Amino acid sequence: MSRSAVDRLKDMIHSAGLAGRHAGGLDASALEAAGLPRDAVLFRIANIGEAASQLPAEVQALAPEIPWNQIKNMRNHIIHGYWQIDFQVVAETIEFDLEPLTATANRLIVLIERSEA
Repeated sequence: MSRSAVDRLKDMIHSAGLAGRHAGGLDASALEAAGLPRDAVLFRIANIGEAASQLPAEVQALAPEIPWNQIKNMRNHIIHGYWQIDFQVVAETIEFDLEPLTATANRLIVLIERSEA
């Protein structure tokens, strides 16, 4: 059974919140060395990328300010290029990108639900 766009957006919001909590304000080098928190953060960021990759193009088009391809590429890099993850990029993603992504995902949920009503 396929998940709806709203469900995928909610998955992104949920994973973004957990990634931020798991990172606990760690800088890049501390995050890289943190073991379980590091793995939890990477898993959640990969989940965000997977959910983004399954969003219909018309939903993505409603938020052109979101770098959808970069999100999907980061997921692919975590999964397929795990030995060369740049934790500076991961830390910056957590610090600067998850909150705007969450806000946009919430906005998209409202738009979709209004259009379905």
